[in-house]
Amino acid sequence: MTPDDIWKARTAGSDIAGMRGDFRFDAEVYTRLNREAPRPPDEAEQHWCATGRDRRRPTNEYGRLRAAIPDLDRRIAGLVTDPQIRALIAAGEPDACELLFELILLGHPHDAAVSDFSATYYLTCHPALRDAGVQPFLHYIQHGIRENRRTLRALRQGYQEGGREFRPSRETCLLAVHDLSRTGAPLLGLELAREAAKRHNLVVTALADGPLREAYAEHAVEVLVTDDPLRDFPFYESEALPEIRFAVLNSVEALPVSQVLLRSGIPWATRVNEYPDYMLPAHKPLFTALFSDLLVFPATPLLDAWSGVFAETGFDAARDVLMLPQRSYVFGGVTAEAQEAARARLSRLIGTEVGSRRVVLGSGVAHWRKGADLFALTAQAARARGDDTLFVWVGDGRNPEDFHSGVWLERHLVEAGADRAGANLFFLPTGPYYDDLRTAADAFYLPARLDPLPNVVFEAAETGCHTVLFRGATGFDDPRYDGAEGLSFVPYGDIAGACDALLSVPPKRPTAQPARASFPKLFDAIAAALDARLADQRDFVVGGGAFDVPVMASTRSGDHAARIAEREKIWTYGRKFIWQSADQARAALAAAGNAVHARCEIRTHVPTDAGMPEINLHMHAHYTRDLGGDLLYYRALREARRLVVTTDTEAKKDEILHIASEAGVSVDCRVMPNVGRDVLPFLRLFAEGIAAEDETWCHVHQKRSPGVSQDGLVWKRFQMVGLLGDDTRLSPALGLAMQPEVGLVAPFDPFRVGWSGARRLLHRVAPALGVELPREPLVFPVGNMFHVRGSVALRMLGLFGMDHPWPNEPLPHDGTVFHLIERLWPAVAADCGLRSVFLDKPDQPRS
Repeated sequence: MTPDDIWKARTAGSDIAGMRGDFRFDAEVYTRLNREAPRPPDEAEQHWCATGRDRRRPTNEYGRLRAAIPDLDRRIAGLVTDPQIRALIAAGEPDACELLFELILLGHPHDAAVSDFSATYYLTCHPALRDAGVQPFLHYIQHGIRENRRTLRALRQGYQEGGREFRPSRETCLLAVHDLSRTGAPLLGLELAREAAKRHNLVVTALADGPLREAYAEHAVEVLVTDDPLRDFPFYESEALPEIRFAVLNSVEALPVSQVLLRSGIPWATRVNEYPDYMLPAHKPLFTALFSDLLVFPATPLLDAWSGVFAETGFDAARDVLMLPQRSYVFGGVTAEAQEAARARLSRLIGTEVGSRRVVLGSGVAHWRKGADLFALTAQAARARGDDTLFVWVGDGRNPEDFHSGVWLERHLVEAGADRAGANLFFLPTGPYYDDLRTAADAFYLPARLDPLPNVVFEAAETGCHTVLFRGATGFDDPRYDGAEGLSFVPYGDIAGACDALLSVPPKRPTAQPARASFPKLFDAIAAALDARLADQRDFVVGGGAFDVPVMASTRSGDHAARIAEREKIWTYGRKFIWQSADQARAALAAAGNAVHARCEIRTHVPTDAGMPEINLHMHAHYTRDLGGDLLYYRALREARRLVVTTDTEAKKDEILHIASEAGVSVDCRVMPNVGRDVLPFLRLFAEGIAAEDETWCHVHQKRSPGVSQDGLVWKRFQMVGLLGDDTRLSPALGLAMQPEVGLVAPFDPFRVGWSGARRLLHRVAPALGVELPREPLVFPVGNMFHVRGSVALRMLGLFGMDHPWPNEPLPHDGTVFHLIERLWPAVAADCGLRSVFLDKPDQPRS
């Protein structure tokens, strides 16, 4: 086919066909397509038009770019997917690249049909370009290639047709794994895939590629590898995706897939293989508990570890949890012949004759969590006792260029004499010899600091390895394993005890018939439990409530329906994260039966034209970027009885005084150490006599809350308007704060935030308070901005004292004493016999 034939075939049936029969320059159509009036070609373009073609004609975008980019045809040709156009390019057809260029420039759906470029996908991947209004293909050709920007090629490379045919008569399900590596959770996920494929059309998605991809593809209709499912799923050309009826997330790390499922109304179960302690960012376990229809746990210790998450989210573990161990525990053995051959191979691997020496095996990524350093310490302790036991660790992750772990582990191994002739300690990478290692070993040592229910222990037991592990570190503390043959527990971190236990393990005795553990039908059990859970649901909440705030969705207007879907699912299951309305919060306070909550109330925010009361105002200005605009805009800042600004350097103090002078506002600026975020500088005012017990103060800060829209400006304005008002009218908070029975006033926040990580610190302050702390704080000044009476601030300071060991920056996002103080304000006010008032202003965007 000629280029003209392909153009006509590719545009047939579209508006383009009637407007533009030739893909070459057409002034009227080209102007409409590119919203740019044609201009006469410059000298370079005229030269190209005259010499680069058989005929002269006015140039187009292709011509202008070809004059400026010598390798333009190579860049364009690198995108082609259409076989006919590819053949023309290979044959040297002079119009082929221009044809491809013009087809791509037409946009959706023409571009993706002939190339690895889609304008729609490009702008989805790079929203800043969309906001800038650039022409996507022209940007990619000129800049995106050099900047290595993502295109359809990356999406398509992540797609693979599976070994199973899609059968419309079967139910379609999705299995999501966090990666396709040869590690514990993906290997268990592969067992789920084998089982699921027997009765379902199985679609597998993974957030990262790996060596198990082909193994998964064998059982799947399709395999989709993408680090951003929400971005990529709409662009897959898939027969199976629209038919998915339920999903199983193989681990909490597969959480990003849940955004796609939630928007599509697809229910899912999540297998929990992780302790919440080491999951970062901390929202992963929270969102998992909020949105999963069912959580599947392998052992009760792991379930217990999630109790804090359940308390924060209102997750009903009795109703929404399935307990399902991944396999049975069987203590077996190996034949004498297999053991002899395995020990011979181990000797060759480590370059040391094993003979009849005791062998202790360890396994996993060489990292702190898995306890690779503790394994090395135990080997050193054994050698110091004169014992000749060999310690062999197998696993990847040993990296002497990794500053966080690898550098120090490498130094440790060097000093321990590891991997040398005559050593008793060896580290091997993951390899095809793992079965030989556990066959050769007498004992398995699991020094993990936290490891849910590692498959390696089950595998070691099958080959007759006696396992030594720490109490409180794994799911093997489950009563089902009490008294199990071949399991020995030592106190957490007890290296000496572990060494004693390992050196007392007798040599492995060969058996004639090795034992094999049975695998329960995990997928069928999960699917059945999920189906039963859905069938049991009787109450449904429809409607987005009073506050249009997101959880996982964005604040963009196009995500409005997704935000509603999030809130509906949370409330349908009786879980908590967002208040449906201020009335719901009022009812919760009334029903709490706690002295703190009895002194809390929620009122409606009604701006006032009254005069400014005698309120003092403190602002902590670690950041000064918005200070000038705030001083000019907020009436209350200009009319406060006294405005004290704290910052952490003399240079910032000079800048603040200059800004205040320019705004015509009198400011008392103090330099204080950068300790305590914003609230400790406020409390220091009382410790240093700058503020007094009988005064009322408003405390605000210039910090922009991370992770919210427009760099935190929306969130900050929510706080400032709630506390101060705007440029003309004042907030009712100012007057309320002056009432003698009121000790605290703050905006009512639509998010229902619990004690979170601060819960672990409650025991330090609870005995010093004269009121019982509530099980859930319900309402408090989220963001630590508020009006407070001086007596309450002094009482708060007295709980800790200035000599408290305040943590230094950088601080985690949650769980410090400063996050605890934020939640304690209503309790401290109640302890002072005062009330706390929270002002509801639902028309003020929070995020």
